[in-house]
Amino acid sequence: MAGVIGLVRSNPALAPLFLFGGGGIVGGIAYIGHCLVNGPDVIINKTAPEKPWNRIQPHENAKLWSPNKEFWAERKERAETAKKA
Repeated sequence: MAGVIGLVRSNPALAPLFLFGGGGIVGGIAYIGHCLVNGPDVIINKTAPEKPWNRIQPHENAKLWSPNKEFWAERKERAETAKKA
């Protein structure tokens, strides 16, 4: 670590390289952790009887990001009204 700090002090133009490179590594690790925890297709606990993809209801969005949020809101409202009826 001291070598990297000394290198950046001697050549400040390398600071963005280390900043964005480190940010990319941290972001990649965070995304992998997110997929491990929230991904319906990742099985960590192999002793659980239920398959994780069967826990997703038809009105739930399993994606990390969805461009069509109104669609999922409408499906959720439809599912809630079907439960009440």
